[in-house]
Amino acid sequence: MKDPNIRQFLKETELKVFYNDNQSKVVEELRLPIANARIDIAVINGALHGYEIKSASDTLRRIPHQIIAYEKVFDYLSVVTEKKYSDKLVSILPDWVGVILCNEETGIVTSQTLRNPTFNSNKQGAHIAKLLWRDELINVLTQKNIRFRKKDRNWLLCETLAKELSSDTISAIVREKLKERDNWRVSL
Repeated sequence: MKDPNIRQFLKETELKVFYNDNQSKVVEELRLPIANARIDIAVINGALHGYEIKSASDTLRRIPHQIIAYEKVFDYLSVVTEKKYSDKLVSILPDWVGVILCNEETGIVTSQTLRNPTFNSNKQGAHIAKLLWRDELINVLTQKNIRFRKKDRNWLLCETLAKELSSDTISAIVREKLKERDNWRVSL
């Protein structure tokens, strides 16, 4: 199977409920502010859940760096793979990362959860805040009466926000802002 096949399978099964839920937003290829990383699919609702696809035609070369980036932002993470990488991923991924095995036989695709994701308690508020666009950052800082300098670069505004609010509070704010967006490819 190739990435598009697995992605389509996820849309039709595991993620179908989120596409039809007005309290959720599903974003493909969400750019993260760490090391130019992207997550294949992000589900945004009461949590931020990332889905990274590693098909048999991929390599695992980037996965260690991707996990470092994902750990700073996501509440939950699931890596979706095929048999070729399933055992290796279960052994190298942190315990909080879920692993879903996709299998195709005679044209029928099935999935099996090898490990459920658990809540990631290592998120970092400043990195989560970096998902916000500048105007969103300024709006949040203003609403929360947090002192800042408008001329500061975005990363400084994110640091300022993280010094004043917990990562869980920042995560909740960011999720709401992300769900409100209409145009995802502008201002990134």
